Amino acid sequence: MIDIFDLLEFQVLAAARGIEDYYGFTTGEEAASEDVYYTVYQMTRSGILKQEGEALVIQPPASCLMDEIAAAAYVLVIDQGQYELPRQCIYHSRGPYVCLESCSTDPSKISLYGMDWESFILQLKDLYQLPPPYLTEEVGDYDFAGYWEDHIPKGLKRLLEAGCQAEIEDFLDCPQIYSVFTLRDKINGKIFKRMVLLDLALEFCMALQEDGAVSLERYTPERAEKVLEAWWRDEG
Repeated sequence: MIDIFDLLEFQVLAAARGIEDYYGFTTGEEAASEDVYYTVYQMTRSGILKQEGEALVIQPPASCLMDEIAAAAYVLVIDQGQYELPRQCIYHSRGPYVCLESCSTDPSKISLYGMDWESFILQLKDLYQLPPPYLTEEVGDYDFAGYWEDHIPKGLKRLLEAGCQAEIEDFLDCPQIYSVFTLRDKINGKIFKRMVLLDLALEFCMALQEDGAVSLERYTPERAEKVLEAWWRDEG
């Protein structure tokens, strides 16, 4: 089940759950008190929130999703090249993989829903965030490293070699960027690891960034899935 909220409604949910800071979808400015009161009234009237004494209690199914966001230490942010929507923020602790994403029908709203691991990976493939590879046959000892060296522009190479110091906005204007997966601290957005998929003519290149290091390798969906699975295992 997918719930659709505007940004202020989600901020009210976060406040009701005691989530003071989180990286992902924020308005960037403080809402007027009358807007907050009206939003709380509407969400209480619709049954999303329930007044219990002095507290506002989130009701199922949104409550279990907000519990997972509150418990998560990290957020996986998924962006597509050229700023294509949806942008996704995935939170996970011990329960479902909770996704916040830009609503496809109304960019001013966000979707909130939970998935298991298999559904999460299937969604990445269905949305072509993990695309099928171009090459479907073995190519023997082809020199992919030499191909990357010749076909990745110098400016993009510098961004990749900067490791996690480079911000996402530095990447998304580059025409070779297909999708970017960034593991961040949930509170302050500090980058720990990043996987960048480069759309090159022969084949996708997968660039893995961690600290000040970068490695380039031939992309396959199976390899990318193992990288993401290891991130959650290592950081969980």
